[in-house]
Amino acid sequence: MEISTPPWFLLQSRLVPVQWQFLQGVAQAAADRHWHLYLVGGAVRDLYLSKLNSHSLVLPDLDLVVEDYPKDRDNPDGTEAVGVALAQVLLHTYPGARLDVHGRFQTAALQWHHDPILGCLSVDIATARTEVYPYPAANPEVAASSIRQDLYRRDFTINALAIRLTPPHSTELLDCFGGLSDLEAGLLRTLHPQSFIEDPTRIYRGVRFAVRLGFRFEPQTLRSLQDAIESGVYDRIQTEQAITPALQTRLRSELQYLFDAPYWKPALQGLGSLKALSCIHRSLELTPLLWHKIRLAHYCLRYFPLSSTEVPLTQWLLFVEVLLAHLAPADTDAVATKLQLPTESIHRLQQLPTIQAHLQVHLEQAVQDQDQGLKSQRLRSQVVKLFTPYDRSTLILVALQTPSRPLRRSIWQYLTHWRWIKAPLTGHDLKALGYQPGKAFKTILDRLLAAYLDGELTANNAAELREKAIVFVQHHWPLLDRRV
Repeated sequence: MEISTPPWFLLQSRLVPVQWQFLQGVAQAAADRHWHLYLVGGAVRDLYLSKLNSHSLVLPDLDLVVEDYPKDRDNPDGTEAVGVALAQVLLHTYPGARLDVHGRFQTAALQWHHDPILGCLSVDIATARTEVYPYPAANPEVAASSIRQDLYRRDFTINALAIRLTPPHSTELLDCFGGLSDLEAGLLRTLHPQSFIEDPTRIYRGVRFAVRLGFRFEPQTLRSLQDAIESGVYDRIQTEQAITPALQTRLRSELQYLFDAPYWKPALQGLGSLKALSCIHRSLELTPLLWHKIRLAHYCLRYFPLSSTEVPLTQWLLFVEVLLAHLAPADTDAVATKLQLPTESIHRLQQLPTIQAHLQVHLEQAVQDQDQGLKSQRLRSQVVKLFTPYDRSTLILVALQTPSRPLRRSIWQYLTHWRWIKAPLTGHDLKALGYQPGKAFKTILDRLLAAYLDGELTANNAAELREKAIVFVQHHWPLLDRRV
């Protein structure tokens, strides 16, 4: 990377023309109102890290900062911050965008999904501001300020870079804290020693950046990170404060970014080596057993298909459930609620010990009955009947948590094969045979499926199986009413 590359060259030669034109249009709208506009953060970092010189770099996220106040700043109840005001101006130009306003933080977000010109693009527009954290892991209290103060509040020096987009110094680079030097050296450096105390999600972002970019923590930054974790401040603050957003909703967002990334394995290992999972719960560590469970969960998502009626469970959410299921049940429920996981996830984690015990007891009974030769209690059909009420995600969690090898093996066989086996005949077939539709249909089809699963019905091909199934039904239900 050449740190001497002029910002105007980066913007004009590497950025796709449509995004460069978009930024010029936003800059003109800001200049018309005598505001200063800056491209900041990750977009500037990625411009310098890119090696493309053919107008092909697409930035999915653009962070813009507006510096100045609205004219009626003495009436805060009747005005919006300039960042929000500029976003509302752009909404008139791009009425197809979605606008979300966060007035408390003087920010707004514009989003396009599959726009014919801009494609998929997210643009955050903020008023230049300073921030104060009233206590560790809190939401910051913000106030309008200068661009320098805005850059100083950021997580790492490589994200504290800005390119001015408005006259009189268009495309001027602002590097107040040595971010370009750290980019060239591949270093992650915080801007002040209390950075991780203020916001523990910076630990997770730092690990993501380190893995994604191939960077390393600057030594003093690494010491500050380790000191913050070892101090126990994150556990202590949760007993003192009811609301700790950086350990709740913002931490959940970081877990989602990390676990959905293609580099999640080294990132999770990095968090484990730093003992940073203690931000989730003080007792949580990436032990060899937990690491094995996470990798098995990844395998299960890839190789156990969903049924047509199941809602897909995203990778990040299953991984978080595996982490929390590793805790004591009381802690699992508390942390899942704290992270504001979806209701179905919280319910699944609450019911997991009960479901696991229920399945294990009934499976053991089915195995025992089979060993005693009770032909009416065949194992395969019993397993299917036992597991059918539960979705794939619940069964995966049970398999990862149970110490019972037979239960794990049965879940594996059910998810990979047994659940997909259908009865050799359908209700339409029964009607064609002259049986009257009704409640008996389910009884017949369930019994037919059990016979097929348990090997009571066997055949060399589909046609032979169908014929044997017809004979089976007519033999066992000869007295049902038939059509004439």
